[in-house]
Amino acid sequence: MTPARIDGYHGTSATAAASILRDGYRFSRNEYDWLGDGVYFWQDAPQRAWQWAKEHHGPNAAVIRSLIRLDDCMDLLDIHWTRVLTDVYDSFLSQMKRANLPLPRQTRAAHRLDRAVINYAVGILSAQG
Repeated sequence: MTPARIDGYHGTSATAAASILRDGYRFSRNEYDWLGDGVYFWQDAPQRAWQWAKEHHGPNAAVIRSLIRLDDCMDLLDIHWTRVLTDVYDSFLSQMKRANLPLPRQTRAAHRLDRAVINYAVGILSAQG
C-alpha cells in the first residue's frame, strides 16, 4: 500500500527558506516545541502558515510547500494513537519517578511535558522498528 501524501506548509523567514531550499530542513529541538523534535508544517493550510510566518518574521516572512509522505508517522487524528500515547505517557511517568526526576514544566508558551512524551514515544517506536 502506498503511503498517503499531503501538502505541508512551513512558515519561516525568507532567509531560512533560502537555506532550506539549498540545504534541506533541519529539525527543531527547542524546549518549547509542542510535539517534539522535528519540522513543523500546517497540513493543507498555506494561509495559516503565512499568518504564522508573518507573526514571527514580519516583512521577512516566507512559506515553503512540501509534499510529505505519511509513512512511519503518528497520526494524532487517528484514535489508535490515543491508546499508544496513553501507555507511553504512563511509562514516561514511571521512568521519571524511578529516576527521581521532576516532570518537565508545562506552560502556555512551552509545552515541555508534551514534547518530552512525544520524543519518548518516538524513541520507543524507533527501538521497536
